[in-house]
Amino acid sequence: MLEPLFDAELDYQPGMSPLTSEGDGALIGSGDGAVHGPKLNGKLEWTLFEQAGSTVCPMAPVARITTADGARIRFEGRGYATRLSQSDPTWRVAATLYFTADDSRYSWLDGALALWEGEFNELTHHARYAAFI
Repeated sequence: MLEPLFDAELDYQPGMSPLTSEGDGALIGSGDGAVHGPKLNGKLEWTLFEQAGSTVCPMAPVARITTADGARIRFEGRGYATRLSQSDPTWRVAATLYFTADDSRYSWLDGALALWEGEFNELTHHARYAAFI
């Protein structure tokens, strides 16, 4: 049974350095945001790789959460973004996430798999996700 992990708000930041230059697909960009939830709260930095398509894009996000209590947690994802047509600015997104955490306070998350789903608006460059573990 899946449990809520966090809700995330992400924004693309033009010119932001990527967390890594290696990923699955083309480097699309990076940004920041925040996570809030029953199990995790903090700031988020992300970089997105994808195989661009007109209505379907395989994607591979890489992210780092800096928790409110100072821990750093990393995750990598594999998923898809879809939209109804090329003119639709809203992409529906779903991905599996794999977490790594070196901080003992978050050892329960090290090696954990989670899911997230949400949407990205290519006009506003804003995304919203809900993550479940």
